[in-house]
Amino acid sequence: MSHASSAHVRAMRLLRLGAWATFLLGGSALLLVSTPAHAVPPFARQTGLACEACHTVPPELTPFGRRFKLNGYTLTTRPPLVQDVDDYKRNTVWLTDLPGLGILLQASYNHYDRAPPDSQVPGATAQSENLQFPQQWSIIGAGAITDHVGGFLQMTYSQPGGTFGVDNTEIRYSDHTDNNDWVWGLLANNNPGNQDVWNSVAAYPTLDFSNQSLWSSGGIAGAALSGPFFEGLGQLVAGPTAYVWYKDSFYLGLSEYHAAVSGSVSTTLDSSNLAVGGGVVQNWAPYWRAAYEHDWGYNAISVGTSGMYTKFTPSLIAGQTVDPGFINRYLDVSVDGQYQYNGQHYNVSFLARYTHETQENDPGLVPTFFSNSVDHLNALNVTATYYYNRHYGGLINFNRTTGTSDSTFYGGNGSPGNQYEVFELDWLPWFNFRFMLQYNVYQVVNNNQNPFILLQASHPKASDNNTWDLGLWMDF
Repeated sequence: MSHASSAHVRAMRLLRLGAWATFLLGGSALLLVSTPAHAVPPFARQTGLACEACHTVPPELTPFGRRFKLNGYTLTTRPPLVQDVDDYKRNTVWLTDLPGLGILLQASYNHYDRAPPDSQVPGATAQSENLQFPQQWSIIGAGAITDHVGGFLQMTYSQPGGTFGVDNTEIRYSDHTDNNDWVWGLLANNNPGNQDVWNSVAAYPTLDFSNQSLWSSGGIAGAALSGPFFEGLGQLVAGPTAYVWYKDSFYLGLSEYHAAVSGSVSTTLDSSNLAVGGGVVQNWAPYWRAAYEHDWGYNAISVGTSGMYTKFTPSLIAGQTVDPGFINRYLDVSVDGQYQYNGQHYNVSFLARYTHETQENDPGLVPTFFSNSVDHLNALNVTATYYYNRHYGGLINFNRTTGTSDSTFYGGNGSPGNQYEVFELDWLPWFNFRFMLQYNVYQVVNNNQNPFILLQASHPKASDNNTWDLGLWMDF
């Protein structure tokens, strides 16, 4: 083999290693994004209220929906089937008369503007479309457990992964003062940010339909859009949150998350199962959320901030161990805002968040796996929605990611940049039955993020990844 050929092979191996690192270490690959709990039917059955009381269009919450969640999903118009109190008039048993079960289903057909190269045979191409029926479906148990405790458990089948397992899970306790000025609570969940009641954060976004792409449909050569690290931690961590909510305006929540990787081969995390989640969170990772909301008439506006600090041992090196091991450190800080108009005939919302990430790479991983000791990432996400009578409408979503050039990690010229827009039209013949037509337009998809670059397609462009999606979402 010539020197040039061997250098090319080494370069391709490094490129693919960088792609897998991007995929495993928190890139915003749609494959890793869990579906939020939508307007789940158990809540409607429990409260006796129409879904539009809590949602503009699922999953975006109204001011009332935010209060329902902050109060632990316990509001009900139905008397308990079984109830008992002790000598101090405290409930010792409180059982609902309804099983809190629901089914959520998504199905989709998508078409890529350019057929991707075959992942195994050079010179051949794959199909340029993908049918997933179902794309995913979930069994959801949700609602009041006692008069102060509620929650939901979501079990999901995902066609791209061909797996069925635990999805978003939350148990929440809440209480309040007699005048309702203060609401406080404790909860445990397995997805940082999913406890949020404003739909600006990444774990519980308004753009909720998992748009199919070359990243989410099983993965192409490890390609993945770069994004903030903490957005990829859903179902890889779990932990408690304590929060307060004052006069329907001020919110503060503090969380701690610990590694909670499912599918491990042993009861403790060690080198044998380090690769399950692309690595493992070290010790506890703090997460915080603060927000202010003001409501008047049909209008609601909020501003907030959130963040997470994580120490993470990546699974990059054969024989890597958890302790002692190489540790990268990630600090993600976000600001967000939301405006809603919930009128009698139409609903409008604007949501935005901006995240800045500082990534400190372990000296033992530089320069073999990272070019720099410190990398930065900036992510902007803006969404506008409009719905008429909650039957017709759509949204426009804009995403832009920039950051420090790191050619070892990202390949090519080292840019982590990507930019794309999502255009979506929706028809809801019923509130729990939604047809969606979506077009994803990619302006920038650099280096390891672009499967057409990784698979050595001729003249690869960002627009090669443009995708049409036709989808169905329903729950019952």
